[in-house]
Amino acid sequence: MTMRVRTVVLVAVTVALVVSGCSGSPQDMSMGLREAQSAVGSATLALTTSQDGDTTASVAETMVDEAGTRMTAASKQATAFKPTDQRTAAQMEAVTQALGDADTAVRHAGEALSGYPGAPSVRSALDELKQSSSDLERLAKKLEPPR
Repeated sequence: MTMRVRTVVLVAVTVALVVSGCSGSPQDMSMGLREAQSAVGSATLALTTSQDGDTTASVAETMVDEAGTRMTAASKQATAFKPTDQRTAAQMEAVTQALGDADTAVRHAGEALSGYPGAPSVRSALDELKQSSSDLERLAKKLEPPR
């Protein structure tokens, strides 16, 4: 190969790597779902320990706030991938829906702890968190490549 051809090939490969790196990967969806599942688990722990009297309300509220922050990071990670075909677009739609549901569940957990008028009960919030965790787990397994 001549030096000119090598330079052109190197530039093309570099551009391809940069472009593919900027669009995320399908694995980002799964990793984001796993992080969201962990955040939901933290919110569940906060509600459970608060309900059992094992932690103060302020500590439990802090744990739920942190879970909300982690949900935001998980959503950013999971949605970094830009779908390239109908299959991945459908996967992204399912991921977005599951993350939205999980975010709502974490928000409801915070409301239940705060005891706002009209807020969900702790039992209801725990059920919602459990369902979200299950949905995130199922979807993450579906997106992960077989081992």
